[in-house]
Amino acid sequence: MTTQSTAGPRGYTALLRPADHRVLVTAGLLARVPLAIVGFSVLFFVQATTGSFASAGVASGVVIAANAASAPLYGRLADRRGQRALLLTAAIGHPVAIAALIVVGTTGGGLLAVCGCVLAVGATIVPVGAFLRARWTSILPSDDQLHVAYSLEAISDELVWVFGPAVAALVAGTISPSAGLVLSGVVGTVGCLWLRAGRDAPLAAAPAEGERRHVFAPWRSRRVVALLVSGAFVGFVFGVNDVTVVAWATDAGVPQIAGLVLTAYSIGSVTGGFLMGTIPARIPPYRLLIGASALLGIFWSVLALAPDVAWLFPLGLFAGATITPFTISTNRVLQAEVAPSVLTEGLAWVSAFVVGSMAVGSLVGGVVNDGSAVLSGFQVVALAAPLPFVVVGLVAVLPRARARRVA
Repeated sequence: MTTQSTAGPRGYTALLRPADHRVLVTAGLLARVPLAIVGFSVLFFVQATTGSFASAGVASGVVIAANAASAPLYGRLADRRGQRALLLTAAIGHPVAIAALIVVGTTGGGLLAVCGCVLAVGATIVPVGAFLRARWTSILPSDDQLHVAYSLEAISDELVWVFGPAVAALVAGTISPSAGLVLSGVVGTVGCLWLRAGRDAPLAAAPAEGERRHVFAPWRSRRVVALLVSGAFVGFVFGVNDVTVVAWATDAGVPQIAGLVLTAYSIGSVTGGFLMGTIPARIPPYRLLIGASALLGIFWSVLALAPDVAWLFPLGLFAGATITPFTISTNRVLQAEVAPSVLTEGLAWVSAFVVGSMAVGSLVGGVVNDGSAVLSGFQVVALAAPLPFVVVGLVAVLPRARARRVA
């Protein structure tokens, strides 16, 4: 009954029919903007004020690391105390931190002072994706609808990541080096306050006397460990790939098309997310994860066979189409494996592993592409891309412990 009404493309229409659902999606898009543009905006601003790409790279790395490190803490606090206070904290703290960064940067503050401000900028961005997925989990009555909602969230992630950096670069180049930072502060604040006005996810119930409160303990579940490890490998692949695309385009004498190539990946990812939402939710989540990991390993490894930069457009489109299916499957497995009282924290941990590993991948990609032929970057991608499938496949063939939510 419900499955029939929500399966296929009509599932998106059914999901967005209630006005509060449309508000949740729109506010979520706005609240996500800082996640997508703050790294680029810090890079542009610090480079413009210091004249040093090295300093800009350090500052950009600090803001990404601060965001990744703070996400699990926000997730735990959201599960125990609710999202509203955290969204208000971000709505106030993020623009204040940005204002401090602009003042310090434009008045000639040293790199240490700049990095201190940048640390605050990154640490005042809440894990919006985890917050929204937790809300959908609490308000949707069926697995089919939740599957569509997770697909829509993955599409929203990609849309912001496609247009966010481009807009940040545009306003920084045409208005002011600090314009991208201002945009992050304004749009992110509007989104957070709008989300705060909506219905919160339910709080974790207080433990009864003599009982322990649920904590996110991933090592107690092989599948959750597999999610974190495979997510780390995927983030590493993304980091190496992004640097290699830029290096290859630069080596070919057309550095300006690097952004277009990465956009092809994102278009593929949005398409993959839409198609994923049409798959019936009755398919076991872990089976979907195995399939998504296999496709990711195949299509990202094929990038190493590209003879020239032009081939990165079609190959990147197919590689990108495997991103959101992997993300959606990961989130569904996590939702099935962990207690509802720690779901937001679990989602934030998965995101932190991916983002943190992207930074490592970017570092490795830079070293590899500086030291040898550019193609070797894609060879690293080809070697690492199958590893998520190896991890989730290995866990699938191991004897499973008694079914219970242990995290």
